[in-house]
Amino acid sequence: MTTQRPFEELNLWQRIFAEHWTGFVAGYEREHGRAVPEHWQENVARMLSCGDIREGYYEYQCQDCHTTKKVGFTCKSRLCLRCFKMAVDEWLNQAKKVLFEGVIHRQVVLTVPKMLRPLILAEEAFLKVYMDAGAAAVKELIEEWRRAKKIRVGIMAVLQLHGRSGNSNPHLHFVVSEGGIDKDNAWRQVNFFDTKKLRKKWQYHVLTALRKAVRGTAYEAAWHARLGSMFPKYPTGFDCDCMPESGPVERLVIYLCKYVSAPPISIRRIENYDGQNVTYRYEDHRKGEVHETIPASEFIGRMIRHLPPKGFRMVRYYGIYARPVRKKIHALVADALQILVQRAEQVARYFSRQGLGHPGHPDRQKLEDRFAKGEMRCPACGSTNMLLIRIWTKTKGVVYEWGGSLSTCLSELIRAPSGPAPTTHRAAVSLRPIY
Repeated sequence: MTTQRPFEELNLWQRIFAEHWTGFVAGYEREHGRAVPEHWQENVARMLSCGDIREGYYEYQCQDCHTTKKVGFTCKSRLCLRCFKMAVDEWLNQAKKVLFEGVIHRQVVLTVPKMLRPLILAEEAFLKVYMDAGAAAVKELIEEWRRAKKIRVGIMAVLQLHGRSGNSNPHLHFVVSEGGIDKDNAWRQVNFFDTKKLRKKWQYHVLTALRKAVRGTAYEAAWHARLGSMFPKYPTGFDCDCMPESGPVERLVIYLCKYVSAPPISIRRIENYDGQNVTYRYEDHRKGEVHETIPASEFIGRMIRHLPPKGFRMVRYYGIYARPVRKKIHALVADALQILVQRAEQVARYFSRQGLGHPGHPDRQKLEDRFAKGEMRCPACGSTNMLLIRIWTKTKGVVYEWGGSLSTCLSELIRAPSGPAPTTHRAAVSLRPIY
């Protein structure tokens, strides 16, 4: 794929796609007899234009030395290693609005045998069935734990489509509340997960749901009997793991954010690119750290095939976290949740005493370096006293320009049609549209 951007402006990830996307597309069409999916083309084009000031920019002026700086619009592509930091922030904020504050949560990971993965990835409908089956298994396990109480918990499901090496490995991460509401609308603690039982329930629900889903489709002849044969083939059920969280749930949510907000690899893991081949590393559960060198076109294929279908919801909520239910449940158990918030604050203070909450702690700094939004600084003097003075777009030209008065807040600017909300350290300025 050709790009008009100067070569030195492209980061390593963008360069690989810019130089080999056309070759990958041709190879894909020869192998599969059809064009690459439209949403692949769209995401690659957006990613390659990310930060290009010729597409649009915010212009800032340093109020100390008067140096100006242009910042190109972000692309918000699922393939972009620049934009995923903002996507993580947005996704985290959304998750925090749903998860009940103060409640301890547990991570439950559900996987399936390798032979089952092609069917799950074959259709968008099968992906949804896959997620729904996992939630059904977890809910049933908890309901049977205290059958008379009929406890309902909150579940946030995150679908991950890839493994560590970039291979296709669809599996599910669930953030499950260690507490729920019973038949009397009282809050009950849930701190027991029988992994042995969950393995069998997970196997039953996912195989039964997929057998129903393939009925009447082109996949029925090849898969109906094969799905049934997997019960005796895996007599102990399918793999699962249940891991309690000792600290605030935000740490778990941030960990899962990258699975829905970023490509399957970070730039740090790309060790070498010689123009034709890419060397990258990953952690293997059995082998440890693995270094692999593959042709650039194959590397692109490994990375892009994990793009979910356009509009598909990679995060879903079940139980008392389902949107129609959450507000009503929260009102019913507000007093109990308030007590849990107080306990969570005590836990947070404990972690703070251990140094984990201190801004200088290496673990905290690592998270901030990876996920925090960068502060706007002057390229000449390093000052953060930067004022937004202009917004320019490729299609409309200058759409906003600083007028000089202090009567209009910058919040009006955030409604601009393109790009992210700008960063500024001035409380209010006047911006006038120019058409």
